[in-house]
Amino acid sequence: MTEEPTSGRTRQLPVFHCPYCGDEDLTPHEDEGWRCGACLRAFSVRLIATGVQE
Repeated sequence: MTEEPTSGRTRQLPVFHCPYCGDEDLTPHEDEGWRCGACLRAFSVRLIATGVQE
């Protein structure tokens, strides 16, 4: 089985709460991040694996 090459594209997935304060007042920040309106922190979320075993 051969692996398909990754294209390097990223997609901004919805985040439902701030990991720091738990607030839901989030807005997109720059290209790949989110900004919390409550605590004013900016952060990004990245998927590194799924629970599927090969």
